[in-house]
Amino acid sequence: GGDGDRDNNGPPAGGSSVNRQDALSQTSPDDDTIDLNPLHQTLIDGESQQVGFIDETTDPLNRRLVSSVASLPCQFADYTLDAVIGRGGMGVVYAGRQQKLDRQVAVKMIRSGALASDQEVARFYAEARSAAQLDHPNIVTVYQCGEYEGHHFFSMDFVDGDDLSKMTRDGPLEPKAAARYVRDAARAIQYAHENGIVHRDLKPANLLVDQNDNVRITDFGLAKSIDTESSLTATGAAIGTPSYMSPEQAAGQIENAPQSTDVYSLGAILFAITTGRPPFKAGSVVQTIMQVIHRPPPSASSINPELKGDLATIIDRCLQKSPDQRYRSAEDLANDLERFLIDAPIEARPMSATRRAWYWLLGVPIVGAVLDHRVVEPTNAHHWVQRGLISALLLLALGMILVAVPSSVWYKNRMPRQLTIAAGVEGGAYFGLADEISELINANSKCDAQVIASGGSTDNLSRLLSGQAGLALVQSDAVDSAEISVVAPMYFEVVHILVRGDLGISTLAELSGRKVKVGSQKGGSQRIARSVLQYAGLSMGDIELDESPLDPLVAPSDTADAVIVVTRPGASLVKELLAGNRYRLFDMRDAWQFTIDEPSFHVYYVDDDHYPDCDLPADGIRAVATTAFLVTKSDASSALVKLILTQLFETDRAEKLGIFDASRAAHWKELAWHAAAREFFGPYRSTIAE
Repeated sequence: GGDGDRDNNGPPAGGSSVNRQDALSQTSPDDDTIDLNPLHQTLIDGESQQVGFIDETTDPLNRRLVSSVASLPCQFADYTLDAVIGRGGMGVVYAGRQQKLDRQVAVKMIRSGALASDQEVARFYAEARSAAQLDHPNIVTVYQCGEYEGHHFFSMDFVDGDDLSKMTRDGPLEPKAAARYVRDAARAIQYAHENGIVHRDLKPANLLVDQNDNVRITDFGLAKSIDTESSLTATGAAIGTPSYMSPEQAAGQIENAPQSTDVYSLGAILFAITTGRPPFKAGSVVQTIMQVIHRPPPSASSINPELKGDLATIIDRCLQKSPDQRYRSAEDLANDLERFLIDAPIEARPMSATRRAWYWLLGVPIVGAVLDHRVVEPTNAHHWVQRGLISALLLLALGMILVAVPSSVWYKNRMPRQLTIAAGVEGGAYFGLADEISELINANSKCDAQVIASGGSTDNLSRLLSGQAGLALVQSDAVDSAEISVVAPMYFEVVHILVRGDLGISTLAELSGRKVKVGSQKGGSQRIARSVLQYAGLSMGDIELDESPLDPLVAPSDTADAVIVVTRPGASLVKELLAGNRYRLFDMRDAWQFTIDEPSFHVYYVDDDHYPDCDLPADGIRAVATTAFLVTKSDASSALVKLILTQLFETDRAEKLGIFDASRAAHWKELAWHAAAREFFGPYRSTIAE
């Protein structure tokens, strides 16, 4: 546009603006009337109704201004003002029509109207002059500026459309469309730079898109001449919109490369309209400014994955902290965006991963402090890395101490030089398994493992607790000490109740007064026999107790009326007792009820597979069974436990030794596991759950 007159004159000589403080000083708060220009009343009321910028509670003068019933539209000089279409920190913009030229225009006025200060008036006319010097299709054209009845104004193109801020409220723009808008804006800004004007307040709200989808730059309220100093902004002051201002602008230092600050802002706009958020936005203006100055900008592709590639590289180039690392000019930015739009190779090169990592690492407070790099508001990730670095340093120091101190956890968890395994009666099931375990340890470590014979499960537990042994095989009822931890369950042990075939015993209660062989107190069979007899209503005093050892290497005695042996199915001792036909296996018909009362037991059927040629019924004999466990002290070496479990369960040895495989062993969840055993069986429990 621009076919009308341009009046670029400043305020009239002598200044006609009314000083706000003087106006207030002449008005008593108790005065119900005020001699107010009717036009001023109309403009104030029209803006308060449509925009709501008046604070009726803080300004006694404004409380009187809103009492008028006048409203828009109204006549203002050669313009009819129809509606308020926008406002900023200093100005308010009306949509209207210029009567003489019969054209739709936008009219901008100082927001405080006739009460504007001299500095506000001077800055207002500086904006008008800056925009009036520029005649570019992508910059809003200024037609006229002046004063009417105490109100300073200028008229300009009316752009029928939305700004980029409104266009992205529902989500980011498509990358190509966003690139085109910023490309055209960059060309317009290059034109402004060539004419000596730096915008200094570029943001999505100041880029309008008209009905023809063309971008138009407006609001040169903070524009500055490149070649002149301005007294309107104090030296070192940070002016602009914090989320979109460059680091040097935020620090109040843009004298050396003023054009580069607009390049940064264009990159920040491109970031915002393609990701839906500005590069920096904190809880307060001060926090945002500190982030702009000190924090590395996030990668646009980290927020919007669709931006991976050239457009993200262009944005990164614009947002570099140092002006020297950005595009040399807005024209260079526009040219690279044009290359992106036509799918040609761009000139900007992505930041190397090493360099990006280095800049990111500088954001870690402890690293920044060492390298004299100021860090403000580090991210959560930076805090975590700092904790990690500090933890690593502490762990390193701690590691050195632990290596040096023999009583350290490392020292305790190392493989022992010697190990004794309490193995039970020589020739028994425990002894054979313990011998196999000792051979595995000796073959796969420098530990010297030895097996010692004992009286059985109870004796094994006693030797382990006293320190005479480092490993022991025990029955489940022995795993009840806080000092004991389970390495692994090994196999089931059946409670074999053998009774003389010629006595016709059909219930356990019929054992009362009879001679029952249960083994010595050092063995586990006597403890379990006591539980079985108690279930039948008998005590150890109700029977004739035979405590001679149940030694598999000694021929069994045939003098007892009954024998209770707790051992794994198929044991040679039981085979010999059954082979002579003097004894038969007692069928425990109420085994299910026993297991309910004693949860550590379960029902077990003994059949011909366990004892062939012993005339057992085809469907087996009902019995109850417990479990044999390999146990150790709770503070035993983790390395030892891991070695044993690895050798037993990660090979085919479990099947050869007749013990549970790892998956079945993992079924026991509520045990007092050794920590290393719990870790070892964890994956097998997950497999079971799946």
